[in-house]
Amino acid sequence: MAHRCDVIGVGIASWDTIGIVSRAPLMGAKQPLAGWIEAGGGPVPTALVTLQRLGMRGGLVSAVGDDRYGQHILDDLRREGVEIESVQVRPGQSHVAFALVEPDTGRRTIWWHNDRAVLQHIALDRAYLTTARALLLDTHIPEVALRAAHWMREANRLVMIDAERTSDQATALLPFCDAIIVSERFGREATGAEEPQQAAQALYEHYHALVVVTAGEQGSWCASRAGAFHTPAVTTVQVVDTTGAGDVFHGAFLYGLLQAWPLRVVARFASATAALKCRTFGGRAGIPCLDEVEALVRTEAPTGGGE
Repeated sequence: MAHRCDVIGVGIASWDTIGIVSRAPLMGAKQPLAGWIEAGGGPVPTALVTLQRLGMRGGLVSAVGDDRYGQHILDDLRREGVEIESVQVRPGQSHVAFALVEPDTGRRTIWWHNDRAVLQHIALDRAYLTTARALLLDTHIPEVALRAAHWMREANRLVMIDAERTSDQATALLPFCDAIIVSERFGREATGAEEPQQAAQALYEHYHALVVVTAGEQGSWCASRAGAFHTPAVTTVQVVDTTGAGDVFHGAFLYGLLQAWPLRVVARFASATAALKCRTFGGRAGIPCLDEVEALVRTEAPTGGGE
């Protein structure tokens, strides 16, 4: 079967406004900004842009409002080559996010808002969905995500989830996933384990799926039927802004899985891709092409638990 897209994503699409501050923000005071950026965002769309830049084709199932932010979101995805025919435009407000970034650390503080009515009852085309090799989910549109995951499992396709915070909806999705990538916070809340490696192992033993727990500058922990290992974060890239780094990691990890690489290679590749994104402000501007990632991977000798 010819695949129209390598990966179809189901998740929220955002328009991000990023303020660059010279010091930690202080609530209740007027403070100058060193810079101001607007760009497309959202976990799944940013992962799809990553896949596009690495050479794979992605399509998005989502909804945006009929406001100017919705148009910005669609225009940005169109420029990146992401297929947007299944992104519906609804009356209401699009998902927007505002972030303050501290340049010296890359740390950011994020506020967001969306109109839930825009995200309800999104249509899903089973024939379109199952032509893809893989499905990528977040937990922001759970009804659609659950239906999509069920159909893709029936079609024997790869299903991967990006889960940041625990919820009943996220828990309902996990049994349908072949690859579960979660934040350190999710792992701790879902399992009660304080350490990421323990959380990864507990999630693997419960769901019998590939599990990755990400912990920013501490790296990531993977558990699967092949065993468990730690992949250190890449530290040779100067960090300017970590916005979107996790989303880029997920896209690059899925790229490696679809290439059928060994898991240790996949994890190092994803770590390098995410690190390169952090060179630039915004969630997408710094996403590298394949040649850039391969060049960095060659210079990063595996260390510690990464082997």
